[in-house]
Amino acid sequence: MNEDRYEQFYNTGFQVLPDFLCLEEVDEYRQKSIDIYRVQEKEFGKDNIALINEENVARSPFLYDNKFKKLFYSDRVLEVVHDILGKYAILSLQNSIIVPPDEHHHQSFYHRDIIYQEFTSSRPLAINIYYCLDDYSEYNGGTCFIERSHLHEKIGRNAIETTPKVSAGSVILFNSMTFHKAGINKSSNIRCGINNMFTLPFVKQQINYPAYFGSPTEDESLNQILGFRSQEFDSVQSFRQYRLNRKRNAE
Repeated sequence: MNEDRYEQFYNTGFQVLPDFLCLEEVDEYRQKSIDIYRVQEKEFGKDNIALINEENVARSPFLYDNKFKKLFYSDRVLEVVHDILGKYAILSLQNSIIVPPDEHHHQSFYHRDIIYQEFTSSRPLAINIYYCLDDYSEYNGGTCFIERSHLHEKIGRNAIETTPKVSAGSVILFNSMTFHKAGINKSSNIRCGINNMFTLPFVKQQINYPAYFGSPTEDESLNQILGFRSQEFDSVQSFRQYRLNRKRNAE
């Protein structure tokens, strides 16, 4: 683990990592995110989406377009994940966030991505790798963080709010226990980003990806990040059979 490399992440709870995507990729992922949200809106119903406060979020876009897999499964991403969480980390969620101009997004309140929890941990339990698909700033509602809030159970009176300026194609790496929110977009354009959250394997996934896919892939590293290697077992027999299979495969 190289803590010097992620010094700001450990100290303030977030850090900008530049140039993860080229501008052509930024434009492509931006449009695909909007298109997938429209598909999901039709699948579930626009009125139903609004009723459950799920507007302008495309959930698990990689299940709709395999190209989104690169955003959580690439050498560069896995290096960051393994440096901080270790090799057994799993993908908890992937969501595209779409923030239209002058609208109150349902994520425009301070929250943690490990929801409903008020505790601190000596080491990160989960991290977010958030791709900025536009230049982020306070003006267009870029993500606002409470500095060092991952170290405290609640937001303190003297909280320091920071909205980092981030170039399109860069990533915001942040501790999932850092309080943050989407700002109000005062520009005339939609602002987009893609959030990938990774957790230690005892934290439940937002979507049960192993259940969705049904059977593991031929890529053992991908199976690990999707959660195939950290599922609950249905019985003592299945638990022991899993351990036996791993033992035999290792020989």
